[in-house]
Amino acid sequence: MTQEQRERKLRQQIHGLRVKKFHWPLDAFKFIIKGLGYGESLRALPEDRLTELKALLLKYRKHGRPQVFTFDRQGKYMFYLMKTASWTESELRAFMINHFSKTHWNLLNKKERRAVIAMLQNYIKQNEKKAKDNKETSNGHTQDPQG
Repeated sequence: MTQEQRERKLRQQIHGLRVKKFHWPLDAFKFIIKGLGYGESLRALPEDRLTELKALLLKYRKHGRPQVFTFDRQGKYMFYLMKTASWTESELRAFMINHFSKTHWNLLNKKERRAVIAMLQNYIKQNEKKAKDNKETSNGHTQDPQG
């Protein structure tokens, strides 16, 4: 089997996974592989990158995340902050895509990770301040000294 034939077979297998395992439309698949750093076209990838992508897709666990995308210690802290800030994973992913053009925490560099954590910390502080201000305002109205 020639290299060209092996690459063609890998592309077919990857599209088979896309359709049968994930039920992803072609546009969504292109967006996902581009976000993972594979570009938008499987034809542009050499055999080793196709093999790598196929292995990644095969490792996807049923809950929707591949094993290689488990959070590190700093990522777990970020996840805690995300939940504390009442953000969803899709909101966080949208933020990372908009600001860094990356789809997952593990794709961010150190500077980008610090920026995400700082943003979530500021968001939490703002929410705490609003809650405190609302509490003081509501207490002031219920205990009106002239009332």
